[in-house]
Amino acid sequence: MMKMFSLRASEDTLKEAERLSRIAGVDKSLVLREALEKGLAKIRLETAIKLFSEGKLSLTEASNTAGVSAGEMIDKLREVGIDSKIALEDLEESLENALKFIR
Repeated sequence: MMKMFSLRASEDTLKEAERLSRIAGVDKSLVLREALEKGLAKIRLETAIKLFSEGKLSLTEASNTAGVSAGEMIDKLREVGIDSKIALEDLEESLENALKFIR
């Protein structure tokens, strides 16, 4: 269920949302919702990468924070030049998570 909320946005942001909604033939609220969802996904990934690189998150924790699989997280880390350094703990957590879905 979607909930309504309000936020402040710059005039340029609102004009761009209106322009994109006209081009795509969709409602402006859909454009803004999609932008917010994609923006949050990007922030989750950036946060996960930062905290992983600082040693504050394990690979499993980083992938959970980013909302991606461990394999996808390894790929994302590799894209930005960070070695995933998979630890035994990460493999055990991944196995436990996989077994939850099987049971």
